[in-house]
Amino acid sequence: MAYATEQEFAAFLAPEPAPAHARRLLDTASDQIAELIQFAVYEVDAEGAPASPEVFGFLTKATIYQAQYLKETGDETGANANVSSMSQGGLSIARALSGSLGSGRTPRYSENAIGVLRTGGLLSIRPRTR
Repeated sequence: MAYATEQEFAAFLAPEPAPAHARRLLDTASDQIAELIQFAVYEVDAEGAPASPEVFGFLTKATIYQAQYLKETGDETGANANVSSMSQGGLSIARALSGSLGSGRTPRYSENAIGVLRTGGLLSIRPRTR
């Protein structure tokens, strides 16, 4: 289930045009947002979609931010998560190494998307009961 439409993504990116593969970006972003909220507790309708328009709004916004992040990093698969630099002419790739300054990996998730989910109370940071 995609949490955002191509039209919503295009409106967000305007005046920049949406990429030709916008649907694929949104589907991948929705899957990644679903990973982040797998333990979130909220009411759903008969189709499994969030019943609350507010919750659905947070998921839509987070998905759009994540799709934008995928578009900007150019890495829909995560294959380049640990590439620190790349050249095309002559093909030169340098991989980041782990060290004291961090993991050396490009984050999988957009900080903006995480912030929206956190604001909406959709990131589980501790066990919750209902």
